[in-house]
Amino acid sequence: MKHCSIIIVNYNGKEYLKDCLKSIKENTSYKNYSVIIVDNHSTDGSTKLVKKDLIINKKNEGFAKGNNIGIKYSIEKYDSDYFYMLNNDTKVKPNWLSEAIKTMEKDYSIGIVGSKQLTFEDKPTISAGWIHMFGVKYYYGNEDKEVNWVSGAGMLIKREVIDVIGLFDEIYSPAYYEETDFEKRTMVAGFKIFHSPKSIFLHKGGATTSKLKTNFNEIHYRNRIIYFSKYHSLIYFFPRLIIDLLRGMKNKQLKTILSGYKKGFAKKKEMLLLNNVKKGL
Repeated sequence: MKHCSIIIVNYNGKEYLKDCLKSIKENTSYKNYSVIIVDNHSTDGSTKLVKKDLIINKKNEGFAKGNNIGIKYSIEKYDSDYFYMLNNDTKVKPNWLSEAIKTMEKDYSIGIVGSKQLTFEDKPTISAGWIHMFGVKYYYGNEDKEVNWVSGAGMLIKREVIDVIGLFDEIYSPAYYEETDFEKRTMVAGFKIFHSPKSIFLHKGGATTSKLKTNFNEIHYRNRIIYFSKYHSLIYFFPRLIIDLLRGMKNKQLKTILSGYKKGFAKKKEMLLLNNVKKGL
């Protein structure tokens, strides 16, 4: 039986992490797994909930780097075949992991499987879909389905994907779009992405970001620019940009959006300069 490492990045999530770990213990029928907690310098005592496979960072490294640390640890210690990235503010349902792995093993070309998210009130929420120039078309069906985006709050990654494309891009730190970037690179490498509706978890959402003194709305738009500028032309992104600005005016978030875009374009320029230096231009 292939080994799966469940990697949870935690920051001051004591009130949720306890229930998350309990649900994993009670509802995981798949036998060959380990749980690895990567703690981003918590101060709430949440690390005391973990008896083994605990990594404590000296500072908050963000979501992408935190997961990268966990993946490298799991490869070194367990030589894992699968990595399940799970948020700390979640509770998994019975057979969640075995169902995700079952979907993964339907086709060797599948590299990522996303699970179905529900709210803590058991109501459906955004889990998967197809990204396009006007936004995202979401999938709410009850059958396994090939998509081009799944939520990073709960997704299974095949070891071969890591071997081919590497780890999460830490440019998106502290959060947002790192899984979207990773999924894009996965597809470029020839792997498929599937949504597995029978693999289910409950997700609170925003439990960690709400505790940080950071403007995550601004970071969201900054990282959106970084992502789209990496993989698409400005013409492709233009409809999304207009929609964002119109929504920003309506919701009185225009200043935040423009600031995020400005920082995103600055980061894009920095990326281009670094690439030119590497190429010796």
